[in-house]
Formats: sequence, structure tokens, C-alpha cells
Amino acid sequence: MEPRLSRYIWTYTRKQQLFILFVVALSMIPYFMSFDLPKQIVNGPIQGKGFDDPAATQTFMAISFDLPWIGTVHLFDGFQLDRLSMLYALSGVFLLLVVINGLFKLYINTYKGRLGERLLRRIRFELVDRVLRFPPGQFKRMKGAEVASMVKDEVEPLGGFTGEAFVSPALLGGQALTALFFIFVQNFWLGLIAAFMVGIQGFIIPRMRRRLLVLGRERQLTARELSGRISEIFDGISTIRGYDTTNYERADVASRLGRIFRIRYDLYQWKFLVKFINNFLASVTPFLFYIVGGYLALNGQLDIGQLVAVI
Repeated sequence: MEPRLSRYIWTYTRKQQLFILFVVALSMIPYFMSFDLPKQIVNGPIQGKGFDDPAATQTFMAISFDLPWIGTVHLFDGFQLDRLSMLYALSGVFLLLVVINGLFKLYINTYKGRLGERLLRRIRFELVDRVLRFPPGQFKRMKGAEVASMVKDEVEPLGGFTGEAFVSPALLGGQALTALFFIFVQNFWLGLIAAFMVGIQGFIIPRMRRRLLVLGRERQLTARELSGRISEIFDGISTIRGYDTTNYERADVASRLGRIFRIRYDLYQWKFLVKFINNFLASVTPFLFYIVGGYLALNGQLDIGQLVAVI
């Protein structure tokens, strides 16, 4: 089997990965558009920008673009809407974009799950195929419970990782870059704040997660050893009862369970500490937006719609 998991995933799922990456790139278009609409709603219908009198109207859904050597091309002149109608129309478009983004996310997650399960099926089959090729002497040195645990339980997370390996970095990275680009477009200083906070999260969180990976591997190894030990007890139960070593077996199992408990408890502590720090840093960012963005809005360097969209 391929020694590198990422290369193994890419070898057998290259076409599917490229397709879903294309879908992820396509989903960034409505995702970016959903950022700009709150600004238009607040600045336009709510604050009345462009509606100087009660009878004033604005154009909605006008489609036109400029081409070199040709000039402006008008495909659709749009609708003339008053202030209240424009509010309803923009809110409806915002709701439509929310639905479209949700459908994109639903399709991407479903596709990832199917992709992961198909490769997980291949991995399990190849593991069993390798077991069947072992020489007879190897089976005497191995415990069936440990092998079954590896094939059934220990490779289970690989199914989820297969779908996440390339898609999740592209999706989350694309969303982060899209949001960061939008914030920089609205205001340079707010963009610097967002980039700084993202940089802190990107520096601290991955280093803390390394400890989680180490603890996860220890948990798997100790669980595998416990499974093999229980299998030994079942195979040698007549000898254990004959020599009356049941108390020794109980003490050995209790020791192993205590070690698993300590590893799992340490794992939970680190897991929720990482989550706490990540959530705290994510909550600090809006606080800075309120402080700095509010100051810029009071000085006329930022309008309310931009501030609402950024937050």
C-alpha cells in the first residue's frame, strides 16, 4: 500500500477531488455576493441613500457590462422600485443567496461523505487482502481481535479524512480568503485587523492540535492492546481458572483501563481548551470591529452599511 495517506487518497480519488474542488470554487461566487447585500440593504432602503424624496425609485436587477472596443452592453434594464419595494427585493435576494449557499454546502458535504465511504471500503478490502497473504506463522504471532479492531474501528476515521483531505482546506481557505478580500475592499484597517486575528489563530491552533494527534494515537494503541488482552483471556480461560489467576487478570485489565482513562481525559482537556481558545479569538474579532469600525464610522471614514457587512 502507498505509505503516504494523502498520495493514496489522491491516487484513487483524483477525478472526484478535482470535481468537488471545482464545485467549491463555484460556491465562492454566491458566498461573496451574500457579503455585499447587507451593505446595500442598510445604505439603500433603510438609510434612504438614493431615495431623496418619497416618490424616488431605483433600478433593480439591471444587467449591463462593458466590453473593450464595443462599449457598454445592456442585457436587461431592470425594474424601477420605490424604497419599500427595494427593501423587500434586496431582502428576498439575500434569502435566495442563503438558500443557494446552504444547498452548495449540503451537496459538498454529501459528496465528501460518499467519497470517504468508497475509499474506506477500498482500504478495508486491501487490509483484509494483505492479511490473507500472511504466512501461517504470522497468524500465530498475531491476535485476531487486534486485526479485527484495526480493520473495523481504527480505519474508520480515514473515511471522514478522505473527504476532508483536499476539500475542507479549499472550502475553508476559500471562504476565509473571500471574506478577507471583502473586508479589505470595505476598509483597509479592518482588513488588517481580520488578517492579524486569522494569523494568530493559524499560528496557535495547529500547534495545540499536535498534542491532540499524539493523544489520539496513544488512545488507539492502548485500545488495541486491551482488545488483544481480552482475546487472550477468552482463549486461555481454562488455564486462568485452573491456576486461579483471575485476580491477576482483573488487576491487569484495571491497570489498562486506568491508562486509557488518563489518556482520554487528557485528550478531552486539550480538545476543549483548543476549542475555547479558538472561540475566544473568533469572538475578539467582532469586538475589535465594533471599536475600530465604530470610530471610523463616527469620523465619516466608513458608512454604517460597510460596518454591518464586515461584522
